[in-house]
Amino acid sequence: MSSKYPVAYAVGQKIKSLRKSQGYTVFQLAKEIDISEQQLFRYERGVNRIDIDCLVRVLEVLGVNIGSFFEEVTAGMSQETERNEQHIPAHFDSKALSIF
Repeated sequence: MSSKYPVAYAVGQKIKSLRKSQGYTVFQLAKEIDISEQQLFRYERGVNRIDIDCLVRVLEVLGVNIGSFFEEVTAGMSQETERNEQHIPAHFDSKALSIF
């Protein structure tokens, strides 16, 4: 993950994926939810954290249930964590890593 806000990054990536799968451009979706293209782009990259009211508007436009949205986001984050843990060399143990 390339954001200092990993949850915001995961949420943004999911929004981007849903937007693209439903054929919306950044311009179209931003217009539908009454924000700038730049702001939506920042949300999708995890640079800015989306507030709950804006997220609800996005999900309403995309026709996505908020519960299933967060289930998918957390599942994706869990998979990312597992992938990252697989890259830890075997000679490091949890005590050695705890100092970081």
